[in-house]
Amino acid sequence: MTDTNWPNPERPGVPMYPERDGWHLLKRIDEDGFDVVGYKKGKWISDEGNKPLSSKYIVRDYKYIAPVLTPAQIAEMLAAERERCAKVCEDTYEKSGRDFEYLGCNDAAEQIRNLGAEP
Repeated sequence: MTDTNWPNPERPGVPMYPERDGWHLLKRIDEDGFDVVGYKKGKWISDEGNKPLSSKYIVRDYKYIAPVLTPAQIAEMLAAERERCAKVCEDTYEKSGRDFEYLGCNDAAEQIRNLGAEP
């Protein structure tokens, strides 16, 4: 990230995941506090009655910290990451021709996929 701390330095004022409506954690420049500010349909909104906020104001007065993700969004991201890891296990040894390693990787892939399952 750049000194302005926006995810894309070519698009200051645009948060991570701009295609999703949601809340984002911002830090006021030259102050100790943090604010949670909404981003909805491509516009910034305050948490006080959905009052629109100017992007120029946001860029001037805030540093971007991170999106505020819901538990469901976090679970979705973790499941996708587990699937990518499991796929690496399967793909690495799929064509190795070594049954023992292949079966071991399939078992590891299945265990990775089940890491997020309820106990």
